[in-house]
Amino acid sequence: MAVINRIRKYSWVAVGFIMVAILSFVLADLLGPGGLGFWTGGPDRTVGYISGEKINIDEFEAEVKTMEANYTAQGMQLNDGMRANIREQAWNNMIFKKSFTKEFAKLGLAVSDKELYQMVQGDSMFIHPQVRRQFADPKTQKFDKSLVIRYLQQIGGMPPANRMQWEMFEAGLREDRINGKYQDLIKFSAYVTKAEAEREYLAQNTKAEVKYVYVPFASINDSTLAKKVTDAELQDYLDKNREKYKNEETRSLEYVVFDVKPSKEDSTGFAQEIKTLARDLATTTADSLFVLQQSDSPSPYQFYTLNQIPNILFSKNPLILKGGVYGPYVEGKSYKIFKVTDEKEDSVYFVRASHILFKADKTSTEDEKTKAEKQANEILQKIKDGADFAAMAKQYGTDGTAAQGGDLGWFPKGQMVKPFEDAVFARNEVGLIPSLVKTDFGYHIIQITHPKNNKKYKLAIVDKVLEPSEKSKDEILRKAEELRTYKTGDELRAFIKKNPALILLKADKLPTAATNVGALNNAREVVKWAFQDKTQIGNVSDVFEISEENKYVVATLTAMTRKETTTINDFREELKREIVKQKKAEQIIQKIPTNAKTLDEIAQKYGATAQVNTVSDLSLNASAFQNTGSNPIAIGKAMGLPQGKRTPAFADESGVFVLENIKTTPAAKIADFSQYRNDALNSLKGRLPSLVGEVIRDASNIIDKRYKFY
Repeated sequence: MAVINRIRKYSWVAVGFIMVAILSFVLADLLGPGGLGFWTGGPDRTVGYISGEKINIDEFEAEVKTMEANYTAQGMQLNDGMRANIREQAWNNMIFKKSFTKEFAKLGLAVSDKELYQMVQGDSMFIHPQVRRQFADPKTQKFDKSLVIRYLQQIGGMPPANRMQWEMFEAGLREDRINGKYQDLIKFSAYVTKAEAEREYLAQNTKAEVKYVYVPFASINDSTLAKKVTDAELQDYLDKNREKYKNEETRSLEYVVFDVKPSKEDSTGFAQEIKTLARDLATTTADSLFVLQQSDSPSPYQFYTLNQIPNILFSKNPLILKGGVYGPYVEGKSYKIFKVTDEKEDSVYFVRASHILFKADKTSTEDEKTKAEKQANEILQKIKDGADFAAMAKQYGTDGTAAQGGDLGWFPKGQMVKPFEDAVFARNEVGLIPSLVKTDFGYHIIQITHPKNNKKYKLAIVDKVLEPSEKSKDEILRKAEELRTYKTGDELRAFIKKNPALILLKADKLPTAATNVGALNNAREVVKWAFQDKTQIGNVSDVFEISEENKYVVATLTAMTRKETTTINDFREELKREIVKQKKAEQIIQKIPTNAKTLDEIAQKYGATAQVNTVSDLSLNASAFQNTGSNPIAIGKAMGLPQGKRTPAFADESGVFVLENIKTTPAAKIADFSQYRNDALNSLKGRLPSLVGEVIRDASNIIDKRYKFY
């Protein structure tokens, strides 16, 4: 009774706590991501800006939901990957509507109802390709206008979702049509003058033979020079080259990954479980039910052809018999047990073989074919003398099977080229075919691993995955949580230095839409944390669980770049590389003798790292300067150099050059440049729509803040 009275006495306290809790939930709902945000301190619900217009998350979500509804109406099941793609499509749709349609309006471009009618059910020549595909006769695969008319007659009685889907389809046709008009307008505005065509002809056909001295930047070690680069030098270089270093919103992280793996205790218990399962599978009479109940990913209980059976079963057993139980065999994280419950003959014969291909096809010269045959015979003899076939295949094989020791798996008649097929199906026993087999691909050494067989086997397959126990997961999580006691990145790094079992990984300049962090897949939650307004450099994250990867992650933010500002820290390494390259150029040019009479003398006096070569047939539109890589300054100087003249030493992308023009062969005089004009015009037409599109997007000042919500 005393207890009851005490409860009654203080019941108002309990009621108060309950009211506070309810109020907290209500406020959290109102002010949270889906709430009202009715005061100025509420959450920012802006998902971005397009052409100066603020895009609210509700407006964007409405676009996304409409598109998702369209997909689901077509019977598609949405997963995370598809939802991410839909959000990207929705964002591009909003850019199209808020930026591109304004440009269309300025030009007076539109799609009338009459034009839409023609695209959907008008004259055949005007039917839109999408309509042609959607309303093709199932038998002939040809467009049938009567199917369109029948559908439109019935659409009034269809569910609202179907009518909405059709409205979206027609809206898409309008957008595609008006965009096509715009692109055609842009393409037809392209023009190439006769002078431009002549310039293209000369760039392609004027040739030069140039001798040169080349000292690569790689011949000088970076480390010493890099240590001497100062912040003042970095700032000076950035100030002079700001156009090259424009920021996007990025974040850089250091992070620790904890692999969630089974413990030794888990493995021991699992091994015992597998042995028990194998015994029970051998004795059960309800094979299909057993597989359904015991397998983590049940395989169909059915007859399998030889090429459908997992390779691991035949790799361990040259022969399988009805009633036999085989395994467990490990395949990745899975342990498989097989029971052969029945067998029957099939009309198709299969064989399993391995081969080593020595390539000698139609593109090979006679000399190459002779060498291939000689090498193939040498390796064949080594295998006959006891060399391991798989090892030889990995070393000498020239096709995609080399990494698997030449294994081709099971294959039926009719799959391989005839000489190969005849050779393997002619043998009835396991072993090496004693002579080479010649096909259009080259010379094959072949080993039969399983002779021809026309049986099907009915298999009960139990597939179990070794997963860590909850106890193991909790222990790994506890270790990850320990890192949360360190409040700054410096403290975290200091702790990791003292613990060699922990590895600190780096992920530099992650963009806002990143889903991976370094080699870590499906790490979107980590990226979202890094881009939160409250996350500052030096902050340490909570523990993130990446269940798809069986990992826990703890991260610290090390750097951020913002679109509106650019500092030397945003591009420190890139800037440093360029300054080091400049210092190398100065050092090399200073060492090159200016009084040498020949290029060979320059190279001899400079030292062993100076290379002397000659390039013939060089043209102005060459993409590379011989084997020195992309060096456009060298190409330009070479083509502009008078015959017999030499340049002073100069730096380009990959090193320092001194050039000497041996001979220039001018392009032959021609009267008609139409071919070059047409080529240049077609190239320009192909690029223009994309270039103009980029200009419109740039002019729209698009600010994408979707990363704050997804």
